[in-house]
Amino acid sequence: MKTRMAIALAGLFALAYLLPLGLRPFFQPDEFRYAEIPREMLSSGDWLTPRLDGLRYFEKPPMGYWMTAVSMKCFGENRFAARLPAALSAAGTAVLLLLLVRRFGGGFAVGALAAGILLTAGMFFALGCFNILDMPLTFSLTLALFAFFRAYMAEGGCAKAGWLALFGAACGFAFLVKGFLAFAVPGLVIASFMAWERSTGRLLRWAWSPALTGLLVALPWAVLMHRHEPDFWRYFVVVEHLQRF
Repeated sequence: MKTRMAIALAGLFALAYLLPLGLRPFFQPDEFRYAEIPREMLSSGDWLTPRLDGLRYFEKPPMGYWMTAVSMKCFGENRFAARLPAALSAAGTAVLLLLLVRRFGGGFAVGALAAGILLTAGMFFALGCFNILDMPLTFSLTLALFAFFRAYMAEGGCAKAGWLALFGAACGFAFLVKGFLAFAVPGLVIASFMAWERSTGRLLRWAWSPALTGLLVALPWAVLMHRHEPDFWRYFVVVEHLQRF
C-alpha cells in the first residue's frame, strides 16, 4: 500500500510538474529575468553580484539565481533547466508535509493524501511550474517550520539541538532566496504558536542555536557583498523592503 501510494505521488509529480517544464514559453518579465541573471553568472563567472544585461541587480539575494545557474550548468540553458529548481522545491515541500503528517497526523496514507492535495492545489501548482522565487522560498520556510516543530516535540536534548540547528540553517537559506521574509514569517508563526502553548519562555533558551546556524549560512555572502558592493544593503533594505512594504 505504501509503495503504491509513493509511486502514485511520484508519477503525479513527474506528469504534472516535470514533463511540461520545457513546453510552455516564458512569461514576461519575471521568467526572463530569473533565467537571464543565472545565465550571466555562468557566462561571466561572477556568482557574487547578480546582474541583468550587465547591470547590477539588487532586488533579491542570490540563492535562487545560484540554484538556476547550477541547473543550467547540468541541463543546458533552456526552459526546463530554468524551471527545475521551482519544481524540485515543490516536491520537497510536499515531502515535508507527508513526513509531518505521517509522524503527527495519522500515518503514511494520510500524509500521502495531504501531499497529493497540496501538489494539485492551483496556486501551489502554478508556483511550482514557473521560474520564480516563490516556491524555493516556500520550501525553505516549510523546512524551517517543520524543523522547529520537530524540535518542539523532541524529547532528547541532542535531537532538539539538531532540529533547532536545521531550523536556523533553513531560515538562513530562505534569507538568501528572498530576504527578510525568512525571519518575519517564521517569527510570527512561532511566536503565535508558543504563546498559544504558553511556552514563550523557551524561545529565549532556544534562540542561540538557530541564530548561530542561520548566521553561518547567510553571513559569508552578506559580508562579501558588502565589501564588493557597498550600496547593496542600502538599496535592498530601504527600497526593496521598507519602501515596498
